[in-house]
Amino acid sequence: MHKWIFSAFVLLLATSSAHALSLKYIGETAIVTGAKFEKTTIGGLSGITFKDGVLSAVSDDKGRYGEPRIQQFELKVTDKAVHLIPKSLVFVNGLKKEGSRKAFLDLEGLVLLDNGDFLISSEGNNDLKPRSMPRIFRTSADGKWKSDFAIPDKYLPERTGQQSKGIQNNGAFEGLTATLDGKFVFTSIEAPLTQDIDIENEANGDKIRIMKFEDRGAQRGYFTPVSEFVYQMDPFRDNEIGKEIFRGVSEILALSETKIIVMERGARIYGKGWKSTVGLYLADLTKATDTLAFTKLADHKVTVAEKVKLLDFETDLTKARGKKDVQNFEALAFGPKLPDGRRTLLVMADNNFSKHELTELLVFAIEGE
Repeated sequence: MHKWIFSAFVLLLATSSAHALSLKYIGETAIVTGAKFEKTTIGGLSGITFKDGVLSAVSDDKGRYGEPRIQQFELKVTDKAVHLIPKSLVFVNGLKKEGSRKAFLDLEGLVLLDNGDFLISSEGNNDLKPRSMPRIFRTSADGKWKSDFAIPDKYLPERTGQQSKGIQNNGAFEGLTATLDGKFVFTSIEAPLTQDIDIENEANGDKIRIMKFEDRGAQRGYFTPVSEFVYQMDPFRDNEIGKEIFRGVSEILALSETKIIVMERGARIYGKGWKSTVGLYLADLTKATDTLAFTKLADHKVTVAEKVKLLDFETDLTKARGKKDVQNFEALAFGPKLPDGRRTLLVMADNNFSKHELTELLVFAIEGE
């Protein structure tokens, strides 16, 4: 059921800032597709969080293999081994119906608050009639729905008819993260809003939005949108493997109120199929324009977030992992501390419930920042 792979190659990936961020590859583990826990298939793990030895991972299973759920694991990391053991299940429940139909959920992002509540993002579904809206909501520790975040109208497609605004289908709130104190929550969309699509310049790097919420307390609506920033992805990059045809933001992880690790995940043509491309970047929002009031980016002059590339999974991990295929990585979280006190970074892949893919977890030691 489990595949253990260990290594200790060092990757020094410094930024140009005074406080360089470095990552050291520690090791990895994987769960093969088809593995089950308590008769429920493990897979589709798209957002993760870690606390007190437990890794919680939300599944983007849309009802094919089970109900909306959070899979929990015991996680132990040393400088020589990574152990991931299924522990429990939390089923997401109590959501109100969308009109006459059951609430549609495509769960992607996960945050664990200090009081045990979960914050979860869902992409919605533009193919349904009427369309199912993207959402970010709060549940209790046992998965029961408590409340929804207020989402600005520009993110919401029309319920019916021709779409002229809002998230693209399967391109909504992929990324979700909170600052260490839980005061601020950030979410990122995977692809540009419909009104921001720029087909002519897509290959040069799409612009996506990162929205910031602040916890204003129960009397002020809990988490409220307070600002928004634009992040520009790297241009498509072709290599000997194949031509890159897609790139989107699949996850973010807050280092502070202004600095965020961003995961760009793409795909390149390979024979009759495709292979994933994945890169990690350090984004600094300090000098970026606040675009919260901007419905359409093209109508304004915008300064995007500064970014520095930290790691390319296709090229920078070959010494540590050989020529293994890059999996469909979609999740980031801070993990347990190592014996020497360094924090760890957890990077998890969504296997899409495919026999050709793995639920893979990579672990890095964080140095700097």
